[in-house]
Amino acid sequence: MNRTHVHCTVNGDEVDFLASDDTSLLDALRDELGLTSVKEGCGTGDCGACSITVDGALNCSCLMFAPEAEGRSIGTVEPNRGAANHTMKRRSTWWMLRQWKL
Repeated sequence: MNRTHVHCTVNGDEVDFLASDDTSLLDALRDELGLTSVKEGCGTGDCGACSITVDGALNCSCLMFAPEAEGRSIGTVEPNRGAANHTMKRRSTWWMLRQWKL
């Protein structure tokens, strides 16, 4: 199986990893980069447990393939990330409230 080299910025740090073309960004973040704050919930993008920011926009990492992260800026809710972390938490809260229609 072919693996693609991916270079991107995650939580302000430039990273490189290898991923199969059919690997979700969720799995790559957890398995290749050890970012366990990204969780798998429904696997269909409905619950928001896998929420990340991609170039500042809220996305579901379970719906993206890892190679799509090439050259992009990814944000998670990993600790010690300052203002970027605060923005991600605020967007995640908005997403969850929207999903539950609160």
